[in-house]
Amino acid sequence: MPGQEVPAGLHIQIDMATGQRQARLMPAEAGDVDNANAVELNAGAGQEVLAVNHAYTDRFQELIERVLDAGAKSVDRSANELLDEQLDELKELVYDPRQAERLLRTPGAVAALLQLSSPMPALQAWAASTQRLSSIIIGTTVQNNPELQAMAYRLGAIPSLLHALRDERDAKTAGKHVFALSALTRGHSLALEQFINLGGFRILSELNPLASVVYKGEIEASKLDLRIVRFVEDMLNPEFNPRVAATSASMISQFAGVWCSTLAARLVDSLEDVVDDDQQTSLAYERRLAYLRSLRVLQQAHHDMCILPASFKRWKENELSHINHSDDEYRQVLENIEA
Repeated sequence: MPGQEVPAGLHIQIDMATGQRQARLMPAEAGDVDNANAVELNAGAGQEVLAVNHAYTDRFQELIERVLDAGAKSVDRSANELLDEQLDELKELVYDPRQAERLLRTPGAVAALLQLSSPMPALQAWAASTQRLSSIIIGTTVQNNPELQAMAYRLGAIPSLLHALRDERDAKTAGKHVFALSALTRGHSLALEQFINLGGFRILSELNPLASVVYKGEIEASKLDLRIVRFVEDMLNPEFNPRVAATSASMISQFAGVWCSTLAARLVDSLEDVVDDDQQTSLAYERRLAYLRSLRVLQQAHHDMCILPASFKRWKENELSHINHSDDEYRQVLENIEA
């Protein structure tokens, strides 16, 4: 009507025939519709994410409760397959640091995993597969995370795993205990010092999987041997453990000398080439190369302590005389060893 105030938000047009103004509601723009739909979709997606997170959290809690329950009871071999499936699922979840921390903060969870990983007493121990998965979870939980390493250290993980490693009779399972110990001690001075004080070096040096009659299967024994060699190399390398106490540093230096002699003796006396099995031949070569690399690292880090016997010099000269031209890396590493 003439003189009436036009509310805001209306579309105004003039009728050219009458000269009157006309007002109507503006139609929704396509962009406005898209924006409204986007808001609605985002809200829906957010609700879905929340639902997934809740389900994820609930499932994680279920798995932890299963671990606590299994660790508190006597061994039930009939439940082993289901427990392994649940442990395998938990193993994947603890790659998330938030879930790893949650596991460590759950009262009794680490103790339950350590109980599941223990091989003793043999008649009351869980299956080897369960022991392996439990140690893998512990190692994965703390790996490359100083705060979580410290938590597991305070919860007594290192003494329990050393006992498990010492008593273990399955090479594959022992390798998982070594992995967990490596993850706990690498770069963590207090954990490494505890490992040293509890005789960890002695336990590792006495295992010698290839010469032991305890472990069955040369291939798994070879893999365990390689894992031990690399673990010891890391522990003796100041690059990875620069802040240990003076007493521990002295023990590390002393053991470096012992370990150099041990590796040299194994190269000279124990490593025969295997000619009837390609996989074993490959492992024998990989083992020699790992030993030599460790010797080189130890000579650089502990030069005054890493003194090799005369027998190694003779072995080195003989080895260099028949290396194939294709073994350039092996030759280079061997030539760099001071003998």
